Amino acid sequence: MTPATALYDLHLHTAWSYDATANAAAYFTAASRCAVRCLAITDHHLTDGWDDARAAARTYPEVRLIPAAELTVTTKFGYVDLLCYGLPETTPLAPQAVLDAYRQWQQETGAAISAGVQALGLSFSDQQRQELLASYRPASVIARQGVTHVRNAVLRDHFLAQGFIHTADEYGPFMQRVRQQVPMPPYPAVERVVDAVKGVGGLIVIAHPVNYFLQHDLVRMDALCDICRLDGIECAHPSVPPELGARYRAYCERHGMFSTGGSDCHLESDIAEKFARHGGPAAWLDEFLARLG
Repeated sequence: MTPATALYDLHLHTAWSYDATANAAAYFTAASRCAVRCLAITDHHLTDGWDDARAAARTYPEVRLIPAAELTVTTKFGYVDLLCYGLPETTPLAPQAVLDAYRQWQQETGAAISAGVQALGLSFSDQQRQELLASYRPASVIARQGVTHVRNAVLRDHFLAQGFIHTADEYGPFMQRVRQQVPMPPYPAVERVVDAVKGVGGLIVIAHPVNYFLQHDLVRMDALCDICRLDGIECAHPSVPPELGARYRAYCERHGMFSTGGSDCHLESDIAEKFARHGGPAAWLDEFLARLG
């Protein structure tokens, strides 16, 4: 059963994320129509889309916009996605250096994927990758972010069309072979990212935590809370079953943390079905905003 529309959605992506095509204005239009009070645009790795988000927010003053980003970090447990809220709109030097590292990571990752495919004896040049990006990313985004990695669904369809794979199920194993040919650059280290976010008063929430927490492994949860210096947990998300969400909420209450909810929309087509339908109660928004200040 699809949850009712909540008063907030704190996990949304726009075309400024490498894997998304939605635009900020569409979210604000939907928020106004559905009486959603608060949005956070959490594009992957960068804050390039903030100008678009602020412009949309000015049209709908009844909907509050939270400056945010989803930053993926390297930890001893592997990669972890962190939702970072309350970042300053004028970025100080330390966070800017981290964002610059993510910008470089996106370009290097794209180049490594092209090189890995070519190492398998197949044709996938940087120019071909740029053409794929241009098939779904606005020119203004490519001009700002460069030739990055490509959305998985687009890359999969290209490889199918080229005959590199014969079924969609072969995409995952094929990409494993690509990564074996050319190592992928690691995401920035958790310590560096967390220090930068905390240094400017930002709040950190672990996104869609089921796999990171090994469902509900308290030892793993404690370790990640410590390593990532978490302020909260995304307890309501399409990937979080209600029974686990309740456990995560109880954990937050025991440890003085807040809870958030987000739909993780990426596409325009997601909005009608998923926007703000994460199941998080209204009280969580007040709790979050109180911590945000």
